[in-house]
Amino acid sequence: MEITDQDLTRADLEELLRTTTEPLTFTRCALRGEDLRDLDLTEVTFEECALDGALLQNASLGGAVFTGCRMTGANLERTRGLGFELKRCNLFGANLIGASLANVDLSGCRFTEAELRGTDLHGSTFDGCDLAGADLYDANLRDADLRGANLGPCELERLRVLKGAVITRDQAATIVAELTGCTVLDA
Repeated sequence: MEITDQDLTRADLEELLRTTTEPLTFTRCALRGEDLRDLDLTEVTFEECALDGALLQNASLGGAVFTGCRMTGANLERTRGLGFELKRCNLFGANLIGASLANVDLSGCRFTEAELRGTDLHGSTFDGCDLAGADLYDANLRDADLRGANLGPCELERLRVLKGAVITRDQAATIVAELTGCTVLDA
């Protein structure tokens, strides 16, 4: 069932989840600032939706897909369920502390100033992502592919959190130049 161009509340969403037996897709819907904590949004699809400031703590998001959504300041802390996807979403200032986003293609997402502390990001792809100012402390970045991402300015503490991630030589040269002020030349 597809719901398009609607302003929705938590009550609307709960009613749809309770009464619909087919997969739900929300397109260009608005859920700004809605309290969606603890909802079971398993396998629900959100396309180009506005979820700015939405509260999704402890929501069950297994198999949920968010594509092209605006989620600035949204709170996805401790969301449950494996395999939810974020594609081309604006998560500026969002809270993803403790979320499980392992082995996910996060291409095109904006994580500027987002809280990613303790987030499991191992094996994920960040092509075209903006991570400037993102708090990655204690995030699991093992085998995460950051080669196409904007890492933003890197100080020594920020560098430590990139342990295990994959970056390009150009990204490494930029980091060294920023930290030391030296000029990095190709062989």
